Amino acid sequence: MLRLMFLAQSNFFMRTNLTLLICLAIAAPALHGVEAPRPMSTDRPDQTESAYTVPKGWFQMEANLLSFTRTLGQNGHTEEASWGDFLFKYGLTQKMDLELGWQPHLTSREKDAAGLLTQERQGRGDMLLRLKINHLGNDTGAYALATMPWVKIPTASSGLGNDTWEYGLTVNQSLDIGGGWELGSSLFLAMAAVGNQQHYFEPAFTLALGRDLTERLGFYIETYQGWHKDDSRYWQCSLDGGFTFMLTENVQFDIGVNWYFNGQKALNPFSGISFRF
Repeated sequence: MLRLMFLAQSNFFMRTNLTLLICLAIAAPALHGVEAPRPMSTDRPDQTESAYTVPKGWFQMEANLLSFTRTLGQNGHTEEASWGDFLFKYGLTQKMDLELGWQPHLTSREKDAAGLLTQERQGRGDMLLRLKINHLGNDTGAYALATMPWVKIPTASSGLGNDTWEYGLTVNQSLDIGGGWELGSSLFLAMAAVGNQQHYFEPAFTLALGRDLTERLGFYIETYQGWHKDDSRYWQCSLDGGFTFMLTENVQFDIGVNWYFNGQKALNPFSGISFRF
């Protein structure tokens, strides 16, 4: 009975938070009252990070409305869900922004080969602090380049994180190749950890191709390749795709899926929203 009450309360808060987030996204851009100096560029929905920063004095919020991941294991599978996790940005200068990310609610369920629940955890996730610096093409030109040092702060609830600080540097590039097509890539140079063990070097990269189908609707396809580690080293590879819809010049909805077909095999559908003010 208590479990049912907890689940009902969690669902109520989830619906309330998502409703408030959508209402804020629609209303907030009008608060700024000044036209933005350049089009909005987001780090979601693809795994490739944007090479463009948030304009000076502007705020930008990028959030998951809902994300679900099903990961296959040797003796069953794991299901993870999150909602309301966000990346909050502020433009410090015309070429630099400060970014704070957090996952306020995560649910993880482990099931055996018969589909029976063996373990369940709920709580908060880790916090992420980043500084994005654009070096080229923030306002003009077909090519843009940015670097982004970051640190992961271990704030996750027990069993939902590795209780370890992690850090790294990401190099982001974007190229307008004409005809409405854009090519993007990110190089991830991370010092990661398995559990609370010693840090190891984890390189990865993405390559994304996107195009505007109309003035409001766009799509992308992408691949992720990373040299990860569990008990031993392995290549983590994915094929991703999705759509974006610009409700206004400052509000964007998205939907997509990440298919990890090598390494830890998983499927991750998601939807989200981004807005600035």
